[in-house]
Amino acid sequence: MTPLPLPSSFGTPPGLPRRRHRWPAAALCGLWLIEGWWLSRAAADQPGGGHAHLVVWVAGLLVALCVLPWAGLPVRALAAAGVSWSATGCLLAFGVHVPVWGVAESVALLTLLALVAWRVPVRAALPLGVALAAGVLAAPVRDANAIGAAVVAYALVVAGVAALGLCLRYRDTERAKAVAAARDAERLELAGELHDFVSHHVAAMTLLARATGSLAKDERVAASLRDIEEAGDEAMTSARRLLRVLHQDQPQREPLPGVGGLTDLVDGFHRTHPGAPRVTLHVDPCFDAGLAPELAASVHRIVGEALANVARHSPGASAVRVTLRRAGHRLFVSVHDDGAAPGRQPHRAPEDSGGLGLVGLTERADAIGGTLTAGPVPGGGWEVLAALPVRP
Repeated sequence: MTPLPLPSSFGTPPGLPRRRHRWPAAALCGLWLIEGWWLSRAAADQPGGGHAHLVVWVAGLLVALCVLPWAGLPVRALAAAGVSWSATGCLLAFGVHVPVWGVAESVALLTLLALVAWRVPVRAALPLGVALAAGVLAAPVRDANAIGAAVVAYALVVAGVAALGLCLRYRDTERAKAVAAARDAERLELAGELHDFVSHHVAAMTLLARATGSLAKDERVAASLRDIEEAGDEAMTSARRLLRVLHQDQPQREPLPGVGGLTDLVDGFHRTHPGAPRVTLHVDPCFDAGLAPELAASVHRIVGEALANVARHSPGASAVRVTLRRAGHRLFVSVHDDGAAPGRQPHRAPEDSGGLGLVGLTERADAIGGTLTAGPVPGGGWEVLAALPVRP
């Protein structure tokens, strides 16, 4: 039996980071060309001002290039601020005041200011943000006839852009905290399941050592078996104590059912979501043959969270197909719906998506040596696909 192939759309395409910067770069290039045409006409109408207009136009080009990812963001921000301040200093030093302040240059500086306030560490963001903001505010100073209202308007725009960057920084910080909390919660759940699934194995080993020790005729063998029995009892005591510490602030948890409870899970999904799409369950006959309890619980958890994800994010879906397959030493769990919700983002990691359920499932899959991906499939719809290793 061949394993389920991974959809080709999963993961990030190699050209995506470059395409992300294509539209801003094209907009800045168009703005710079329009400004160049405007500056050339202004220079023709203003004798002796051609050199000043050229300085403004070249400065706009150099600052706009700093928006492109040719180096680290702090380096590009520092270079842009240096170019802008050099242009202003050059114009003021020669006493040339031009009525055009450099629109492309100001837009590029504001873009870098937002990015610095959003992504650069605080220690570097503060001086770089001040330098970029000062470069924008210095643009009206190049014109001796600039009115105070224009300077105030520039200051308000700078404040708004900086506030936008700080809001994005706060959003990412809160998102990172939520993702960390989801991962910690899943680890606590895994710790509880570790106790549930390992305890009966350790208890069986202890009972076997006790029974064998009572039948052993050699005293040294009997003593070794007693040591094994005591070590097993101590291991169980330590596990219970550690589990109580981990879950001291958590409500009483119940072990997750295994593969056999998937039918009840699907029925419960229809009861709790009356308008939910039709769910069909296809289980490979040899799927749960000799399946470890922790893997069965993980399969149940993945299917349950994937169905909940369909109910939350794919209201237009009409059918859901849950497929459980086994190929060699790997399990493949697929939950595929035919919806195409506009809010779903195709090429994002679970921690960058809106919900936190897939983050916990990814943590669980990683913990047992598997993988979990979610995204659109070429034939249409959305699929959550988990590949879990099985003990040979």
